[in-house]
Amino acid sequence: MKNTKNKKILALTILSVLLSVMSLSTSSFIVPQPLTITDVKKELSCKEEEPQLAKKINIKPNGIVYKGSLIPKTDENNFKVLTVRLTVYWARGGGTDSDSRRMRSSTGYTLKQGDSIAVDPRIIPYEKEVIIPNVGLVKAVDTGTAVKEKTASGGKFPVVDVFFVNKKDAEQFANNNPKIVKIAVLN
Repeated sequence: MKNTKNKKILALTILSVLLSVMSLSTSSFIVPQPLTITDVKKELSCKEEEPQLAKKINIKPNGIVYKGSLIPKTDENNFKVLTVRLTVYWARGGGTDSDSRRMRSSTGYTLKQGDSIAVDPRIIPYEKEVIIPNVGLVKAVDTGTAVKEKTASGGKFPVVDVFFVNKKDAEQFANNNPKIVKIAVLN
């Protein structure tokens, strides 16, 4: 009986060692999958977390750096990087137009803070999704004369106008963020 008990203990010990070695060896071959644009879009879709996540975005000519990982421009990660002049507009507060006051875009969409931008549709087509550092994932749904004429950039860069509900929030954003930024226009 003692011999059988010792054999069982030995067998369990060997099995335990084999399992631990197997898990070590298989885990050392698992390579994490690189992030894709789809991953970033999914994370930025959570509107509660988007402001914090948008601060972790850095757009470079060769790709998007997000949470310390480079998402390169590839066939799977199909996007265009543009250098633009970032401006703001708003619905409530002085110095706005009647359409913006009604939160109505030139294309008929209802403007939403954190979701709507005005663009020159010859450069960024309407309904394209755009990733902007410190803003997040937005959609091109509006335009304006100053945007098309590149007034804010003196004609040097395309202008992207970020929509805010209140003038105070728009001005705070404009005063605390870079004016010239790289953005990613998703395909």
